[in-house]
Amino acid sequence: MKRSKLILILFFACAGIASAQDIHYSQFNSSPQNLNPAQTGLFDGDWRFAGNFRSQWSVIPVPYRTFSLAADTRLKTKLENDVPAAGLIINTDKSGDSKFTTTQVFLSGSYIKKLSADSTHFLSIAIQPGVSSKSFNLSALTFDNQYDGDSYNSSLSSGENFAKTRITYLDLGAGIAYLWKKNHRMYVNAGYSVLHLNRPKQSFFNDDDIKLDVKNSVSAIVSIPVGGQVDILPSFMYQRQGKMQETVAGLFGKYHLKPIDGMTTAVSLGGFYRMKDALILVANMDYKNFNVGLSYDVNTSKLTEATSQRGGFEISVIYIFKKVKPFVAKKRVCPTDM
Repeated sequence: MKRSKLILILFFACAGIASAQDIHYSQFNSSPQNLNPAQTGLFDGDWRFAGNFRSQWSVIPVPYRTFSLAADTRLKTKLENDVPAAGLIINTDKSGDSKFTTTQVFLSGSYIKKLSADSTHFLSIAIQPGVSSKSFNLSALTFDNQYDGDSYNSSLSSGENFAKTRITYLDLGAGIAYLWKKNHRMYVNAGYSVLHLNRPKQSFFNDDDIKLDVKNSVSAIVSIPVGGQVDILPSFMYQRQGKMQETVAGLFGKYHLKPIDGMTTAVSLGGFYRMKDALILVANMDYKNFNVGLSYDVNTSKLTEATSQRGGFEISVIYIFKKVKPFVAKKRVCPTDM
């Protein structure tokens, strides 16, 4: 009985999510190009590489799993106050017995404008074209028409009239972001993005009226030193797509350890809340050029009974490459010249 209830609840919940929501992460700041195309190139370094993994609802037989890989860099130009940047992000999400799979490949291009002479204020605008596909394995599903009265019979027709089991479409997003940064411990990063501007068709039945809703997103993170080696970092994100919306807010407490090789070393602990859905516990560490984050969602919604409060586990890894300045040996004075 409990298993049947679990399947029914998750089916109807996921049906609504699948029709309206995109791939998403609880550690939204750790997937910059997914959060906002205008975050492309908006970092201190030459190259940034990011990887994300999420496993959701492990209590069910086939959990939802999401992977992302991304890279971005600022481009060399002769412009004094402006910096173009480019990025690539690949997302894949697989869920359920049908292996319903979403794959996305996006190219991000941003233009970063320095707004102040002291290089503390920046404005970034970006565009993000890409290709996406969605598919499922029909043979892995069973339907009531395939029961012959005594047992399941795979030779019977499902009675379902799917025109295709894969759809591929072009997609387009854009964004704007503002960064004020006094130093690595005091900054404000806020932005707005809009995805699926072209509203691509989404039907497996050749129904042209079924389209992907435009998604609007607003986000911000602030870093505030509160004395000594401690910073607090409040952050929030709001997204709306069709009739679906998501609000996540919370903060980190960050403790700076002794720098290693002149680079930041710090540990962070935090908590976030996704409204009407989950409490998110997060741990994060900065070590030299690496940032590693772990998080876990504890369900607080109507799915609690079915999922035993087991939401989603996430891990994120970011590596920022900074070119090493060439070593120039100091001129040694020959003793004969002294």
